[in-house]
Amino acid sequence: MADYNIGDTIRLKATIKNFDNKEEVPTSVPTVSVYKLDGTPLLTSTGGISTLSTGVGAIAQYHKDWTVSTGLTEASKLIALWEWTAGPLPHKKRMNFNVVPMI
Repeated sequence: MADYNIGDTIRLKATIKNFDNKEEVPTSVPTVSVYKLDGTPLLTSTGGISTLSTGVGAIAQYHKDWTVSTGLTEASKLIALWEWTAGPLPHKKRMNFNVVPMI
């Protein structure tokens, strides 16, 4: 699990893959939200605001640059939750990370 400083801008990334572990273009543009472990939202994304990454063979790699909330004052465990639709089914991918105050 990665550690980041409060106030840093970090890149949250997700590669959308099917059950055969191959990249698959989702039906809906993925969104990403960030929460504290108690469920408090720090980033609430709506309607496909993440960015499709470019590069050779990158057909379903997304990212969102996010500045770690300066409202946080102590070390915290956070969750980034990616959500998208592939075909008729909703999907989610969860990423855990830590943030710490700058010394």
